[in-house]
Amino acid sequence: MVQNAASGLRRLIAEHGGSRKGTELITRSPGYLLSVPEDSIDLYAFQRLSKQGRAELAAGSWESAAVSLREALALWRGPVLSDLAETGINWPDLSALESTRRAVVEDLYEAELCLGRHHELVGELEAIVDAEPDRERLCGQLMLALYRCGRQREALMVYHRTRKVLRTEFGLEPGRALQDLEHKILNHHPSLALDRPAATVPVPVPVPVPVPATNPAAPSAAPEPVTRPAAAASDGPPRTPAGRYRTERKWVSVLMVRARLTAADDPEHVNQALKAVTTAVTEEGGRFGGVLQGRMGAQWWVLFGAPRTREDDPERATRAALALRDRFRPQPAPAPADDTDQPPALSLQVAVATGEVMMTYGATGDARPADVIGGVLDTCQRLLDRVPAGRIRVCDHTSRVTRDAFEFADANEPIGERRGTPSPEFSDAFTLSPFIGRDAELDTLNRILRTIQYQHQPHLVTLLGEPGIGKSRLIHELATSDARTAEPARWLVSRVSPFGWETPLGALSEMVRGLLGITDSHPVAVTERMLTDTVDRLADSEDERAVMLHRLRPLLGLQGNPVPADCGPEAMAECFAVWCKFLEEIAAERPLVVVLEDLHLANDTLLDFVGYLTDHVGAVPILVIATARPELLRARPYWGGGKRNATTITLAPLSQEESGLLLNELATRYRERERLPAPPPGSCSAGPDGFGAALVRQIGGNPLFAWEFIRMYHDCARTGETGAPVGPGSSRPPLPQSVYTVIAARLDRLAPEEKEVLSDAAVFGNKVWADAVAALREDESTDVAACLRRLERLELLHRVRDSSMPGGVAYLFRHELVREVAYSQLPRAVRAAKHLRAAAWLESMPSHRADLLALHYELAADASGHSRADDERLSVRYVQRSQRFAQPAPLAIPT
Repeated sequence: MVQNAASGLRRLIAEHGGSRKGTELITRSPGYLLSVPEDSIDLYAFQRLSKQGRAELAAGSWESAAVSLREALALWRGPVLSDLAETGINWPDLSALESTRRAVVEDLYEAELCLGRHHELVGELEAIVDAEPDRERLCGQLMLALYRCGRQREALMVYHRTRKVLRTEFGLEPGRALQDLEHKILNHHPSLALDRPAATVPVPVPVPVPVPATNPAAPSAAPEPVTRPAAAASDGPPRTPAGRYRTERKWVSVLMVRARLTAADDPEHVNQALKAVTTAVTEEGGRFGGVLQGRMGAQWWVLFGAPRTREDDPERATRAALALRDRFRPQPAPAPADDTDQPPALSLQVAVATGEVMMTYGATGDARPADVIGGVLDTCQRLLDRVPAGRIRVCDHTSRVTRDAFEFADANEPIGERRGTPSPEFSDAFTLSPFIGRDAELDTLNRILRTIQYQHQPHLVTLLGEPGIGKSRLIHELATSDARTAEPARWLVSRVSPFGWETPLGALSEMVRGLLGITDSHPVAVTERMLTDTVDRLADSEDERAVMLHRLRPLLGLQGNPVPADCGPEAMAECFAVWCKFLEEIAAERPLVVVLEDLHLANDTLLDFVGYLTDHVGAVPILVIATARPELLRARPYWGGGKRNATTITLAPLSQEESGLLLNELATRYRERERLPAPPPGSCSAGPDGFGAALVRQIGGNPLFAWEFIRMYHDCARTGETGAPVGPGSSRPPLPQSVYTVIAARLDRLAPEEKEVLSDAAVFGNKVWADAVAALREDESTDVAACLRRLERLELLHRVRDSSMPGGVAYLFRHELVREVAYSQLPRAVRAAKHLRAAAWLESMPSHRADLLALHYELAADASGHSRADDERLSVRYVQRSQRFAQPAPLAIPT
């Protein structure tokens, strides 16, 4: 049997070409030896790259060190030998290797801080320091990043929290380095400012890749290669490490605030009042993810969507507007005394608008763009001019996309957050859209639900998938199916808020409120009585009753915080045990299904409790269903691993046949219910031939995208408004704005160099090669091949064999819309230059498709604003290339 297995393994190695690469199975007494080249083992590659990165860090080459260290960490895809560790095997070598990885992470953050990327690092550092508050070097790096972001108070809070952890758990004081850092922050020591010496950090300005002389957008002569220190580049705004500005088209939400003062005669009073408003705008805007972009006199404006797009930027901007309005509500002024000088009365006018802008950045790590230009700024200004004092106005688009989150006094005036009890009816779209392609997953969930009811045991199900892939819809169908049974379970649905830092356990609070039947309209006395009655029924003793009330009251806002700041391990364990006991007693009365939406947004405390719940709850029928995006596994690689009662289901995109069926069913139901008028003449019809393969490919198997496309076609017939652009020269309709925002938010989570490489790949087409993408880039320091491999691991590209090009490897976009969004964010002038570079690269190849070559010249002319007749040189080159084929392929973007 062993010999047969060895023979099969040898055949497998030979089939995959392993023997040519030095991989072989050798007969070696007393058994067999697998011989593998060192360059094929991730561990050796990690050690080599980390050693190289540390050497570059010691030499002061911050950029090179950051690249090497990030590439080393990118090799990690979870715990080392996790398949063995889960069975109880744990070698000292594994612990040592994990410690090495942590040290490399710290080295990477040190290099990034030296490059001035503190704005980008704050979020990552906060997450890792929350998980490991006793690592002093990480805490010091977070303190430095917060201080450089202007958040001195928070930096000092990190120090005091670390000091408390060290004293409580180990009886130690922070080390000398951390104490010195605290002292320097308190005194604003000059050494904490970003300082990149010219002797160690040269910033080269590369020579642009040569382009044909007929390029109308190219300079008359290529500049000579220059190397200048970063500190010497003082002419204009800060530049990127490549010595150039970074400009892109983005959708943002703009919040404008104007202060109105009455009887403002004393300049000191005016100064005091405006400082208070500046502080409030900075705090409330930053609290919801905005960036204070500018101020002129008594007017401020804040950007939401810079530098990173979020799917809920309009909601964030509106929440900030409501918070500012509530913070400066007019108060009745006391009667002034004759001998006092009263400050002026203050009121605010607030407006929010959403639209597309051109955004220019200097340094890569800048959170605030150097320049923002777009019609949405004028739209917001006009709204602001018409807003009464103490009121808010939003644009039509912002109003439409935030209707589910806020109550509106009229079409464009939000007055407060919408309140409602969560229910399994997750979306009104479920009543219109058919359930297609998820029968196998639904059968699995039904089987698990029946099992926990019959066997009285807990179970955790995690549904993973990209936004809109159908996680919530699958749960909705499960709830509907369960409601038709003789003994349905009790369902609780709660959603983790993206603003979870305000209420870290808000989802758990929703669960308890739902179990008790408490709503926001219930007064405090009624809430207290309902909680007491339920606990009296569930508790077995007076001591258990007192502890349960003590730990449940904070979840309902009746007493302090759910997790006090000084809550140590013992108190936290007690909280978890009480919350678990409460849910256990409820489930003992009737089977319980707890749904947690968007668990990837949860903080560590809530994640720890969800993992604790199914491990420690008793023999009761309780099913916990968590929906999350793949980011959850990047934050918690062990999630669900090794648990006895845990299942993880990853939802794949629908097939092309299922997507076509879904599109047709959606259009049919729209017509039957007559919710919206028919699409305009010439638009996509509802029949199979009308949709065609192009639209099926566009939605990429995502049910939400199908729904949004159909709704956009009908909305366009009614209002004439279009969605997000997909670039000039495209024969396709614009994308639905919600679809565009979902994809743009995903792209903005990439590292800057990865996003730039993806945009260059989108210019070249659906199928690209590393050499082709490198030919489009001005920054020659980027390792394009490594970026493409990382994009493949992030499931944005996938690799295929291609013997027609050097290297034999090509990359394809996994989703057509990802390519279109990446392409649409490039300014037209940049597109034109890159299309010309693509044409030059194609011409340099021994064999190439003439239709693609001509198409790049045509798109370059369209993007630059010149027709072929307007530019004689470009026209001649286009005609010469286009005559090589009879009928060019009718493509919107080269494929």
